[in-house]
Amino acid sequence: MRPDTLRLLNLLQLLSEIAIAVGYLLGLIPFVYLWSYTWVIPLVFVNLVFAILTHNGTTTKTVINIIMAFLSFIPVAGYVFRVVGIVISWLNIAALAKERR
Repeated sequence: MRPDTLRLLNLLQLLSEIAIAVGYLLGLIPFVYLWSYTWVIPLVFVNLVFAILTHNGTTTKTVINIIMAFLSFIPVAGYVFRVVGIVISWLNIAALAKERR
């Protein structure tokens, strides 16, 4: 794959990871997670495709983030999974930002 294509895919993955983190953050507000997951669930799968295509080392954390997205629907325990999802998204954002430098 060409370097400029990889750079673009990494940028798109970074932006979608930020949107996922915002969705998890909004999900900490009671009942808002039902709305925010209309974009979080699709984006975690898009992120997985980006991670597989770019081979940038975020694939495992992205798969864990998919699991956290679905476990976040558990009414009370979902808060724990949302916080874990925020942490995983933050780790992916840090890894992608470091790669951009």
